[in-house]
Amino acid sequence: MMIVFALLNGVFVALARALNGRLAAQKDALYASWINHLVGFAALSCLLVLSGWPSGLTDVPPVLLFGGVIGALYVSLNSYIVPKLGVTIATLLVIAGQMVMSVLLDLWLGKLPWVLNLPMVLLIVGCGLLVFGFYRLLKVR
Repeated sequence: MMIVFALLNGVFVALARALNGRLAAQKDALYASWINHLVGFAALSCLLVLSGWPSGLTDVPPVLLFGGVIGALYVSLNSYIVPKLGVTIATLLVIAGQMVMSVLLDLWLGKLPWVLNLPMVLLIVGCGLLVFGFYRLLKVR
């Protein structure tokens, strides 16, 4: 079921990217990002009212709240680049960036071993090929 949820999440990201990109092309990227977050805030507020307000926000380390800032930057940057690059190229480049950062984070957090064995070499080469392949795809355009 988690695989279906992850795939559905990817569908939602692509749809949101396309819609925000169209809105940014019609207005501008900052406006599109603002509308995205305003409507998202309203929707999540309704869900919170229906499901019950979470407790313990004061127990959360403040650094963890920067995920919201990063999320806002992500939407703003996508709203800016999608009208210029298109949904497919923007998505591929975002995926390449996610793969590289995911490997680095998992190494730092201890979820991947700091060993130079075949699977790790293949993972690093695979990430490099993703970035290089998407860069070449952009050069062909």
